[in-house]
Amino acid sequence: MHYPDHWCATVDMTIQLRTGCNPLEKHGPQAVVVHADAWAPVAAVPDPHDIAQVIDYEVIFLAIRRLEGNPHTICLETSILEVMDAIFGMPMVSVAYIAMHKPHVYNGQGTPSITLTLTRPQWEKMGR
Repeated sequence: MHYPDHWCATVDMTIQLRTGCNPLEKHGPQAVVVHADAWAPVAAVPDPHDIAQVIDYEVIFLAIRRLEGNPHTICLETSILEVMDAIFGMPMVSVAYIAMHKPHVYNGQGTPSITLTLTRPQWEKMGR
């Protein structure tokens, strides 16, 4: 994914998440690989040497890390929306992309994953 004339802050992490949407997962936390991008127009950055004025990867990192400490995070969809809240909390972010997947295999048949890409107007339309 690429947006011309935009800065992108990216975070890639592996976290331990209790994602109990599936009965096979009710026993405890499992690894989840997370990739998150926050895009902001170049014109929104007054000083290109200090992009943290506009998009700060630490905000994204901390939002993802908080998921591990939340015993009520029980699905990837909810987790993605929580991270989206943090990303769009940065006023100049215009587009966000988050992908989460579980590297473990279900009965040798596949690895579950989910992604979401939203623009700020789409996020606001969701009433977030």
